Amino acid sequence: MAKAKLGWGIIGATGWGDHTFAPAVTGASNAALNAVLSSRATHARAFCKRHGAANGYTDLAAFLADDGVDAVWIASPNHLHAEQAIAALKAGKHVLCEKPMAVTSADCRAMMRAASRAKRLLSVGYNTRHHPRCQALRADWVAGKFGKPVHGRVHFYYAYPELPAKWRRRRETSGSWVMGDVATHAVDLLRWFLGDAAEVNAHLTRRSWRIQNDDHALIMLRFKNGAVGSVSASTGAPSPNSRIELYGTEGYVIFDGVVLGFPGSLTVGYRNGRKRTVPLAAVKTYQRQVESFGRAVAGKGEFPVSARDGLANLEILEAARGW
Repeated sequence: MAKAKLGWGIIGATGWGDHTFAPAVTGASNAALNAVLSSRATHARAFCKRHGAANGYTDLAAFLADDGVDAVWIASPNHLHAEQAIAALKAGKHVLCEKPMAVTSADCRAMMRAASRAKRLLSVGYNTRHHPRCQALRADWVAGKFGKPVHGRVHFYYAYPELPAKWRRRRETSGSWVMGDVATHAVDLLRWFLGDAAEVNAHLTRRSWRIQNDDHALIMLRFKNGAVGSVSASTGAPSPNSRIELYGTEGYVIFDGVVLGFPGSLTVGYRNGRKRTVPLAAVKTYQRQVESFGRAVAGKGEFPVSARDGLANLEILEAARGW
């Protein structure tokens, strides 16, 4: 008999694993948070106390041997994703990997091979795809209600108040700070609406923090369907709301805010001059992501982000950073 709730274990007891992902699991109707893996026992114990998880671990093998863990949410540094995901899949666990899927596309492919052999779900945490208004507009877009795709633009700045953990500052462990942390979300949104990219160009700078790793990116894409796109992303420069703009031959869609579930607005306009703007409240996209993952594992729906999406995203980031 299938479990009423999917048992989750999170890798990462601090940061996003603590303040965002754990509440998403405990708030989901079909999920139970049963374990955490941390590099420090004190962090694991504190996490369990805060979120009601039964078991805290510092050893990956022991964590993966926990029968209460059916699915693993990997919220560790980027360079650890592949090793941990492959181990989890070999142990028979489903895997939701935080973005980006890995540091290299070769690692992504190794993860996908492991998922195929294990017959387990492997996906990536692009949570904005779980926003109901984004899903509805994307369905209209794909159905051709805005004509043929012409241009997509995503602007997403997240100005860090201070330098992040050392692994984010190093290319070999993060892949690129701004692209692996921020631009990857924007690239995913463009691919979701416009499909696969045929050509990628980019300019990367380090003007805000002046460290080894990039803190600002402008990425330009040409898609296989003939549309073009651009991404502007930063981890240093301040900016107002994120913005998603999609233009077709017969109309356009603009989301102000909204990325990651933040409040904002939606504007829809058409060639005939008809236009409408409506406010959008905050949405618990991370919780909706957990619930969608649980339904997919139970065979009751399809998860809207595939491992192939994670690979295609990483291939664009590789082309943009030049390695």
